[in-house]
Amino acid sequence: MTSSFVRKALLATTCALALTRLPAVMPSAMAQQSTQQMTQQAPSAAQQAAIRHDMETVAQYRLPKDFFTRMTPVMEQIRNSRITPPETPNLSLEDTIKRTEAMPQLAPILQQGHMTAREFVMGITTFGMTAAVMQHPPQDSKSMPPLNPDNVSLLKSHTAQTQALIQIMNGSDSQQQEMGR
Repeated sequence: MTSSFVRKALLATTCALALTRLPAVMPSAMAQQSTQQMTQQAPSAAQQAAIRHDMETVAQYRLPKDFFTRMTPVMEQIRNSRITPPETPNLSLEDTIKRTEAMPQLAPILQQGHMTAREFVMGITTFGMTAAVMQHPPQDSKSMPPLNPDNVSLLKSHTAQTQALIQIMNGSDSQQQEMGR
């Protein structure tokens, strides 16, 4: 299966944030890859604490009201540029942001979208987690921090844009995305 930049970036970030918590809420292909990575390297107690902290940070991060207007064109450009993300298994959220900042080919795309690497990683990770949890609520609600209610409202009130961004993240062709707007 060929993975797009976004799918790899989201998978790596989600794995780093939710290696032990999200397999039930992730799409099956992502969950299978996460399980393979988890088998290869189980996180230490310190890493698990960092993962919990990062998950809480992402769950409570507030997406800006213009999230779709800004993120969708950035994601389309990244996909069209065929940028490969750095490998970030078991990295903290901060380390993932630093790795993203260090990608020279990504910098001009983010600048054009008036977005920092931090805003990009936080935004796309928050979007991905929120959409995944909304579509597949966890069996054990104690395993997930509560989502920011403003983000849930944003995604619910922009269903077409949510689906279009998910399609971009899954590597669907741009004609389908244009029709979904």
